[in-house]
Amino acid sequence: MKFEAWECIEYGDVPATCDGEVSFYSALSGSGLSYPRCEKHYDEYVERVQPKIDEVDIRYPDSPFAPAWFDPSYAGEQWDSDY
Repeated sequence: MKFEAWECIEYGDVPATCDGEVSFYSALSGSGLSYPRCEKHYDEYVERVQPKIDEVDIRYPDSPFAPAWFDPSYAGEQWDSDY
């Protein structure tokens, strides 16, 4: 599916800065949402958001093993539980 430049989610901010084909790109957060962005704005989005996602992944790893900072006695929590 092909889109026009004005359909880029960031087009309204500074239209002259859109560049490249506009397509749906999935959000990096894993929410399952997709947004139409031009290639330039998608690249800027990745540069802006990916470091934050990497930081969260390091602090809260998707692992059955708790990181060293995790204290199960605090608030009676468990690291790897089936809720």
